[in-house]
Amino acid sequence: MLAADLLTAWDQGRSRTPAGRGQSLLAALRPEAGRRTALSVGQRDALLFDLRGELFGSGVEAVASCPGCAEQVELTFELVHDGYTVRARPPTTADLAALEGVGSAAEGRELLLGRCVVAALRGGTDVSPAELPESVRVELATRMAEADPQADTRLVLTCPGCGRTWDATFDIVSFLWQELDTEARRLVREVHGLASAYGWPEAEILAMSPARRSLYLEMIRR
Repeated sequence: MLAADLLTAWDQGRSRTPAGRGQSLLAALRPEAGRRTALSVGQRDALLFDLRGELFGSGVEAVASCPGCAEQVELTFELVHDGYTVRARPPTTADLAALEGVGSAAEGRELLLGRCVVAALRGGTDVSPAELPESVRVELATRMAEADPQADTRLVLTCPGCGRTWDATFDIVSFLWQELDTEARRLVREVHGLASAYGWPEAEILAMSPARRSLYLEMIRR
C-alpha cells in the first residue's frame, strides 16, 4: 500500500459522515470493491477487516461467496409476525450512503426501513414500510442481524479489576478510521519535516520507503 494512496483515502474520508466513511475507504483503497454498492453492511465490514489486516495487521478472511461463480450473494429473508408478512434484505453500503444528510435518527430509521423492505402484506393486502407496527420492526431488526451477522460484531470484555464481563459492539469503520487518521497525520508530519529541510515535493517524499524517510528524519534531528 503506497503512502500516497493512504493519504488520499484519509483526505477523501474526512468530508464523509461515519455512515459513508467505510465505503469511501473501500473506494479509495479497494476501487473494485468500492464500486459494489449492493454489498451488505456485513460484507463491506468483512472487506474492511481484510483491508485493515493489510494496513495494520491481524486480518481476517472475507465473507463467503457463491461456489459456482464467486459472486457475493445478496441476502433476503421473509418474516411472518403479528399477522404481517414482510420480505426484506439487510442494509447495503448504498443504503448507508443514502443516510448522509438525513436530519434525525428517526428519519434515518424510516428511510432505511423503506429501502430494505422489499414487500409487506397484511391479510393479503399491501402495506407500506411506514405502516409496520413496532413489534414487527423489532423482529425485522433481529432477523436482519441474523441474515448478515458480520454487520454486528460483538466483543466479550472482562474487567481485570472486578472481573465483570459484558458485551460491546465493535465498529470496524470507526476503528479503522481512527488508525488511518493516526497514520495519515504521522505521514503529514514526516512530509512537513523533509519538505522544510530539503525542499522536496510531497509526491517524492511519499514515494520513498518508510525506512528511507525515517533515516532522513534522523539526520535532520541530529
